[in-house]
Amino acid sequence: MRRFFWPDIAGRQVAITGTEAKHISRVLRMQPGDMLILFDGSGVDCIGTITRIGAESVVVDIIERKPSDRELPVRIVLFQAVLKSDHLDYAIQKCTEAGVYRFMPFISERCVKRPDEKAARKLVERENRIALEAAKQCGRSIVPEVTDILPFREAAKAACSLGGTILVAYEDEKKRTLKRALKKADSMQIALFIGPEGGFSKEEISVLKEYGAVSCSLGKRILRAETAGLAAAAMIGYEFMEKE
Repeated sequence: MRRFFWPDIAGRQVAITGTEAKHISRVLRMQPGDMLILFDGSGVDCIGTITRIGAESVVVDIIERKPSDRELPVRIVLFQAVLKSDHLDYAIQKCTEAGVYRFMPFISERCVKRPDEKAARKLVERENRIALEAAKQCGRSIVPEVTDILPFREAAKAACSLGGTILVAYEDEKKRTLKRALKKADSMQIALFIGPEGGFSKEEISVLKEYGAVSCSLGKRILRAETAGLAAAAMIGYEFMEKE
């Protein structure tokens, strides 16, 4: 069944308007009697039947609500350094598919892209749209939030305040692999730091360790900044699914 995002699906009947209504009626040409799935980002799927299609709205009767079974057993909060070009778009899209729960972008010492306040606001809006579309595509019922861009030290403080395990992918870590670091994780929440194109400086790694972060390696190959988060999220998801 087709999936559609709608922010208010609390009642037994839902009137969908705007872009989603146009997509249902004019693009997909769905008809009364057709079934679909609505989700509001909270983790619940609502199965419904189209009962009426008007000029500006599509009315759906909800017949069943059920928790999604497509989320990871662990919450991954990805602290991703801001990347240049469309690389951040790629990271947000693919890490949403990999099950990341929330994104908290930040500016670090070696970030090439440093948007001003106006550009940062537009960037966050764009990344939230990308996360929503990726969640719809891969069948998730939780839409990861992309928060405002933080300075590096504020990001470190935010990770600490979340509780759980803080990991930082660091290419100079030669002994501790991600798998080894996860064995000591005592929480179902992981804050994961991924650096920019030039990686983290030694000073930044020291700051993160002061806040309780554990550095780890993602393998012997150096990954690009936009793929490191995807690789790490996939590894974390696999390790925790194995523990279920």
